[in-house]
Amino acid sequence: MVNYSKVWGKCFVASIILFVAVQFQAGTIFALHSSDAKMAVYDVKTSGLNVRSGPGTSYPIIAQVSLGTDLVNYAPNGVSPGSTTADNQEWKRIYYPNASIGYYANAALGWSAWYNTVGPTVFNYHDAYVAKTSRSTWLYNGAQPNLGNPIKSLPANYYLQNFDPQLHADAYNPNAWRVIDFQGNMDKGYVNGWDLKAE
Repeated sequence: MVNYSKVWGKCFVASIILFVAVQFQAGTIFALHSSDAKMAVYDVKTSGLNVRSGPGTSYPIIAQVSLGTDLVNYAPNGVSPGSTTADNQEWKRIYYPNASIGYYANAALGWSAWYNTVGPTVFNYHDAYVAKTSRSTWLYNGAQPNLGNPIKSLPANYYLQNFDPQLHADAYNPNAWRVIDFQGNMDKGYVNGWDLKAE
């Protein structure tokens, strides 16, 4: 006599395995989790923002970024060291874009004034929530050590939603920005921040 409960149980397990395999191939099973270590992405709201070698105006200027530039908060292992107060301003350590390098890197790491601590508060940069591709690029499933396992290609001028409450990068790769393709089939993954414009 056939034990139908065992047959149905095996069929159910096989169907789950098949579903997961198909979804993985389609790129909809992803490595992003809300508990992952991550770093905030900021959008610069002022022109001519100085990046310095340390937190304060006495430190030398090592770069200058313009209105609309994207910065990534330095947060090793996903733990932000917070900000530092100096010279009537609050300072954050950030990755900044350096065209000679071509990606966010430790070689382009400095300090920039986040907001003033005297008088009416004016923020030099804000959290970002969406990003638009500045050129055609890829949505990836993996972030470390480099972006890998492409899910699909994305055209230029294509909007992506933040995966987290704000736009974040992977804590171990500041180029791997965590996004959702809300215009497509809600694929989640990483896009090279160098190919994006945060808003």
